Amino acid sequence: MRELIKQRRSITFFDESKELDESTIRELLTMAATAPSGYNLQPWKVIVVKDKKVKEELMQICYSQEKVLKASANIIILADTEGGISNAPRVFESFVELGYFTKEQAQNAIQSIERSWAEPQNALKKSIRDAALFAMNLMLSARALGLETHPMEGFDEKALRERFNIEQRFIPIMIVAVGYKDPSKELLPRAMRFSPEEFAVFI
Repeated sequence: MRELIKQRRSITFFDESKELDESTIRELLTMAATAPSGYNLQPWKVIVVKDKKVKEELMQICYSQEKVLKASANIIILADTEGGISNAPRVFESFVELGYFTKEQAQNAIQSIERSWAEPQNALKKSIRDAALFAMNLMLSARALGLETHPMEGFDEKALRERFNIEQRFIPIMIVAVGYKDPSKELLPRAMRFSPEEFAVFI
């Protein structure tokens, strides 16, 4: 696991001759979905873009970032601000079946979640947090499968929403390019990272 974390890099040059088959993408998403989330509510959705013509459109939405076109796929990650409420019944049904909660406890927890997620700022904070955890798990899962990734925050949100018919309940938090590294290119050394002494307080 240590090596996998060390190997993960944000790759800017992909091998555009290699494609990702649907089974590999499904495996990647299945692994990514093991990410933690509050009450296991999993408030995220994704749009997987593989079609070359659509990637060309997406590249323009991403301010002409070439990696969008050269990557095998681009995964648009959306935080679902209504996901806590809509997902809770199914999630807690599973909890009851597995013995984590009684039916009464599950119903009480669902009511608490509904109250919390009814507050727009809470829903926004919780959904973005959990979708970001999913995104990080996606990138580590990709590395475990021998793939490379690059997360992107540079995109025109309005254009993205219009092109992919993204409802207002969903917040596009990032787009992750996924594929294989161009073997003709060499990676530069990893950029500096602050040490724990610089960012951590030990009490």
